[in-house]
Amino acid sequence: MASIITMLCFLLFVAYSISLFIRHQSYMVALANFIANGGLTDVAYDTPSSVWIAALLGTALSIIPALFLLHSFHFPICMKGMAFIPSYVVLGLMTGICPQSVDAVENDIPILRAAILLLVSAMGILYSQVYHEDRGEHAPFSNYLGSNVLQVCVGIMFCISLTNSDRQLHLQQPLAQTIHRHDYTLANSIVPGETTTNNTIASLRVLALSKQGLMADRLFSIHGMYGSRCLLPETFLSAQIYHTTRLVYNHLQAIPVNFDGDVTSFLQKAVERRMMVLQDSAVTHVDSLRARPLMDYYLCALLLDRDLPSFAKSLPRFYAQEAALPRHYREALAVYYAEDSLATRFASDAIMDSIYRDYTTLRCSFQDRPMAQRKACAEAFPSTYWNYYFFPEDRKQH
Repeated sequence: MASIITMLCFLLFVAYSISLFIRHQSYMVALANFIANGGLTDVAYDTPSSVWIAALLGTALSIIPALFLLHSFHFPICMKGMAFIPSYVVLGLMTGICPQSVDAVENDIPILRAAILLLVSAMGILYSQVYHEDRGEHAPFSNYLGSNVLQVCVGIMFCISLTNSDRQLHLQQPLAQTIHRHDYTLANSIVPGETTTNNTIASLRVLALSKQGLMADRLFSIHGMYGSRCLLPETFLSAQIYHTTRLVYNHLQAIPVNFDGDVTSFLQKAVERRMMVLQDSAVTHVDSLRARPLMDYYLCALLLDRDLPSFAKSLPRFYAQEAALPRHYREALAVYYAEDSLATRFASDAIMDSIYRDYTTLRCSFQDRPMAQRKACAEAFPSTYWNYYFFPEDRKQH
């Protein structure tokens, strides 16, 4: 009977440990390796084989305390599960690496936590019902099942309380990885919410749009854009995992040397250097196309900072008058020309001007009801630059 109970507790631990590594913590393994090496080594992208190796190795290491306790001490049959609690603690610590990535850590698996609490309560009741004086190797199996399962659940609770449950970090890792593989499905399918307000996540979503050539058409559909700072990733170690910073700066072909946090100034200087290179007659058309992402980043930074005069002044340097301007650029110009009637028009867009007049009419009709005004504009003109420009209070301020 004792061996059967011990084997049951062992199998429960192995099953939980492997599922934890594979389902919830596969990226934490790579992150732990990256930080342990001081952020100096390249990180191997997760493959099914590497995830399974990490899961099996982590399970083998974390089971050692339980095996040591079972070998060194005598546990009654009804207390075999107690020997595995230290292993659950070690498992939680092993997957609980929590680098500085966000201001607040949110639980990524609240449903599982609630289910465990309910299970513990149920097992407590079960234990009280099946506890009998009849003990020993010949006692019914059910006499020991409730107490041992209850102890296993306590160990799982310890593990859940220690393991990493940072939603933003868990989203950031697969997002950077899929973008590196030129798969933008995840970046395009993120549902707006608290999880998407991280600078690094926002910068990765912008990167995905830029790589698809849609940055200046869909930028303001991204939730949590509150200034040009969102265009570039954070400098935390967790932001550097999977070459997150390298992904962005390689795409821009700009190195943030002595970067002081002023994104617009950094991009402007990078653009000036690029323009000097492009003036060389030896520069090919391909090199000119590679400069486009950097220029759009700079123009979009001006829009994010609501600096329409600088935007209108810079636009003719990068786009010809006969060129088809992206959607957000045309929206910004409509606002600029409406606010400054003396400004020289770079390009005429009667259709966009008409749409903007409709937008202005809608805003004016709800002028005395700010909440209703924002809601009406968001519903009638979703994902436009106008909503970002006129309703800054709807954006998270940092």
